[in-house]
Amino acid sequence: MSKKSFIPIESLETQLRQRFPTASISLDRPKKSNGIWFLDVNLEGHVVVIQWKLNAGFGISSSAEHGFGEGPDEVYKDVEAAYGRIVSLLLSNTFTSPPETVLRDLRKEVGVSQVELARRLDKQQAEISKLEQRSDAKVSTIRVYVKELGGKMTILVTLPGGIERSLKFVEEVRT
Repeated sequence: MSKKSFIPIESLETQLRQRFPTASISLDRPKKSNGIWFLDVNLEGHVVVIQWKLNAGFGISSSAEHGFGEGPDEVYKDVEAAYGRIVSLLLSNTFTSPPETVLRDLRKEVGVSQVELARRLDKQQAEISKLEQRSDAKVSTIRVYVKELGGKMTILVTLPGGIERSLKFVEEVRT
């Protein structure tokens, strides 16, 4: 990208500096032109991290634990939408939530059809369809589904007071 190219995250940085002159704002440019840009905004101890990559939109994360490296919690396609969300997070001193999803979207995200997943699991395509539409399923069934997609399943429990724990089952603890 040449210096004359319009880079949306630089525009976002300018807007945020104007809106929050007392905030600490830093922009990290990628080493490669097709890499990910990072914009960190710290307003009185409340941190919002924005990442941007050409044709991928703006990823936004803000967490009390600052668990970085896990990918963005929310994604916005344009500068205006990202700016509005960031301003909202900073003014309300609130946090983003990790994205929630359904089984069907996980499968689609890794580019696997129901037919292909059914073949891998030695099931009928209709069984995969039913599982993806259920509101209740065995944890072991979902674990196998996720594993076949190449993923790892974690169940996150949030207790009163914001305490979060990863839930393990007896068979997982013994192994």
